[in-house]
Amino acid sequence: MFYRKYQPSSLLSAFVECYFIWDSEGPMEEAMIVESPPNGFCSVVFNYGDAYYLQNRKYEKLQVPLQFVSGQSIYSYKLFLQGSIGIAGIVFKPAALATVFQLPVYEYTEERIDLYKVFRQDVVNKYAAQIKLATGKEQRVKSLEAFIMHQYNVQKPEPDYIDTAANFIIEHNGMLQVSDLLRDSYMSRRSFERKFFHKVGLSPKYYARIRRIGYLCNLIAGKKKVDWPAVFHECEFYDQAHFIKDFEEFTGRTPQQYLKENTELANYVEKPKTQSLE
Repeated sequence: MFYRKYQPSSLLSAFVECYFIWDSEGPMEEAMIVESPPNGFCSVVFNYGDAYYLQNRKYEKLQVPLQFVSGQSIYSYKLFLQGSIGIAGIVFKPAALATVFQLPVYEYTEERIDLYKVFRQDVVNKYAAQIKLATGKEQRVKSLEAFIMHQYNVQKPEPDYIDTAANFIIEHNGMLQVSDLLRDSYMSRRSFERKFFHKVGLSPKYYARIRRIGYLCNLIAGKKKVDWPAVFHECEFYDQAHFIKDFEEFTGRTPQQYLKENTELANYVEKPKTQSLE
């Protein structure tokens, strides 16, 4: 099983968190269920392997399109995979889908939208074919970057204050106050929240809560035993009850249940280091 992250070029680093390749390197002997907590990022994904299904609070069993754009995930979700895994993806900074592609991200929350409904068929076909026929993993990543550059060269997007504020939430793992974001915005709170929702898909306060849980789940990924008081202290929950309430809201289980039943990708692969393309 191969899983690796790749850094974008410096030109696109304002918009792209990372690229990733997930490849089973041949058919799997058994079907696999992989769980993912919400992490605060949106993505574009090209599947060059077998079809798979998704389960979340909105869908009991959704066949995921081969190529899709995903909005914010509010809750944990599960992927049901069999056969061969071959997935190449772009993980975007929280406001980048709106900035680079002018997409209505607020309509994509908890969704996987077929790329053919978003971009021209010839564009999707071109990059899907490049990724499927690539002779190596880095060549696939370069095709992902070329997909973004195609749009970047047309639009010449520039990050605005909402991009900066959303990235600030990511950098601080959701551990801040909305008032911290308003200080340099030159906007009323209502205007700021409206623009943030339009570009990120969630309110800034709710987004910060999701990012904190995503960070917390990353801390415990792949572990069988956790010092919970130390974890909720590091994540700045003011008491245990608050920690458990948020954890149950976004994952659907108590912390101990989650640890016992955890099927995150970290249980199947080594925690990936991010490789640079430059």
